[in-house]
Amino acid sequence: MDGQRKALIVANDQYEHEGLKHLLAPAADAQALAAVLGNAQIGNFDVHVVRNEPSHVIEGQIEDIFSESRPDDVLLLHFSCHGLKSESGELFFAARNTRPNRLGSTAVSADFVQRCMRASRSRSIVLLLDCCYGGAFSQGVTVRASGDVNVLDSFAGGKLGGGRGRAVITASSAMEYAFEGDRLADDHSPQPSVFTSALVEGLATGDADRDQDGWVSLNELYEYVFDKVREQNPHQTPSRDVEMQGELYLARRSRPVSTPAPLPAELQDVIDHPLASIRAGAVQELARPTGRVRPAPRQTRGASRGEARALGIRTRFRAATTARRAWPADSPAR
Repeated sequence: MDGQRKALIVANDQYEHEGLKHLLAPAADAQALAAVLGNAQIGNFDVHVVRNEPSHVIEGQIEDIFSESRPDDVLLLHFSCHGLKSESGELFFAARNTRPNRLGSTAVSADFVQRCMRASRSRSIVLLLDCCYGGAFSQGVTVRASGDVNVLDSFAGGKLGGGRGRAVITASSAMEYAFEGDRLADDHSPQPSVFTSALVEGLATGDADRDQDGWVSLNELYEYVFDKVREQNPHQTPSRDVEMQGELYLARRSRPVSTPAPLPAELQDVIDHPLASIRAGAVQELARPTGRVRPAPRQTRGASRGEARALGIRTRFRAATTARRAWPADSPAR
């Protein structure tokens, strides 16, 4: 049975408490990311957006997406909001009704999210955190806890149930600011944040497909986002904690690859081997684990016949090893 691809985008830019600054990016973040993830030719996710809801509504939506999952489902949860730290050092995500002195009852705790992830049957879960930790309070409101907000510590691998199929990527580490556009100050032209802009750009253009095999893996997307964010703002450092068996493909390249990526040296050696039996044996070895194979992307136009054939074999082999966690089997590659 094929798994489903589900994404929940939590965006909070309006806050009832006067001490919490209104954010500009979350609304644009939600719209842009939902569009690219929900595009059947790119992300092919069933996307649900929760915007400016109280904490209990957000928690209900989070519990639903994780509790109703199956092993083959790919689940993605994205937060765009303020990140707050309690006196005891626990990380919370601010909701519309959040009160900084009552985080336990008015905000969404990282511990709650972690428990939902751990209880889920899905083997492929991605958590994206685009949160502003340092700039959460307006003037006159102080941070009650000292020390860094160690974001990834709140989602340590050992807490996620054996470390199989869980990934956390955060827009910034420790007490760094998660910049909205090129500034933290108030503005009147909402734009996606630097982090989410990089996510959307990498997926929408296909530029995050760094090995040009027609698919955007989780690791490729992180590397693309990291470079883009650091290029625009050296003071913001995306971080990740990935515990996956094999590659997880988050999206399909939306445009054909005109120039195929170079073949691995060992594969090129097999192609060039003078003995046909060696070449045939290598093909059999590559095909052996597939079971269910997705069609290769249309990316061999600039290659010779031999290169095109080998590239197709390599692509199908790599894709098939994670087909159940990457894409419905009946979806053609484009």
